[in-house]
Amino acid sequence: MKYKEIDPELMGIARNVPYNRAVIVCANVFLPIALALTGTPSGISAGDITIPGHKGLEFRTEVFEPSGAAGSLPSLIYVHGGAFSYKASPHHKKLACIYALRANCRVYFPDYHLAPRYPYPAAYEDILALYKYLMREAGDIALAGDSAGGALAAAVCNNYGREGLRRPSAQMLIYPLTDISMGTRSMKEFNDTPLWNSKNNRRMWGYYCGGPDCLAASPMHMALPGNIPDTYIETAEYDCLRDEGILYGEKLRKAGARVDMNETKGTFHGYDCAINAKITAVNVEKRIEFLKKCFKA
Repeated sequence: MKYKEIDPELMGIARNVPYNRAVIVCANVFLPIALALTGTPSGISAGDITIPGHKGLEFRTEVFEPSGAAGSLPSLIYVHGGAFSYKASPHHKKLACIYALRANCRVYFPDYHLAPRYPYPAAYEDILALYKYLMREAGDIALAGDSAGGALAAAVCNNYGREGLRRPSAQMLIYPLTDISMGTRSMKEFNDTPLWNSKNNRRMWGYYCGGPDCLAASPMHMALPGNIPDTYIETAEYDCLRDEGILYGEKLRKAGARVDMNETKGTFHGYDCAINAKITAVNVEKRIEFLKKCFKA
């Protein structure tokens, strides 16, 4: 292993993973099965809704909330990662339930349309449709997402005024994808890191929107709203996306946003799929504290 400073608890999942159309097809056969076999923890009630999204195509959204919750709860749209092309993993569902239980909120977990079959703007339009649906029923609405899910959450937060949405309460972006130009130092350096790397990243942008000219899909290139939602950004040390996450946080701060930055050490992209590792628990706690703070505001 080249990256010797990776946290010892994460070494068991520190593997290079190929990314191409064949892998996507195979993964999306098995991921829904694994997700269905992942139980809902004690203390959480689960349901689902189905609404029309991109081009009127329906998509399902699971809903998790604390059991016996009385009255209204703040809502969190949690957009799972997976290169805009993979279905949700079991660890995404586990995190959604943790957020619901620990932050005392109702978590909406959408199964949005995926590339390459449904390229940009399909996923964005699905998340936008879910937000508009919740505006009719919910009070506070925040968005969260990891990796590509972070890009989708950020896009809705950047465009809420132009899309006629109520201002989101907050955005929580976990090792987010923010910049299609792929010009940072970490993007150039980390072409062989565990789980994700810059070679995969370039291919992903091609599948999602045809390549580097699709600036409308890139949060770093979007015009920011006048009143940016409070933001939490978490980066991983050995991640090609690390520097663009940091730079995106700096851009938001310069535009007047309140930004909590958490630059984790000894980690790599997707490290929190080791959900029982101590380092994951420490950083999930920081996410929960951010959500609690925003939901109280």
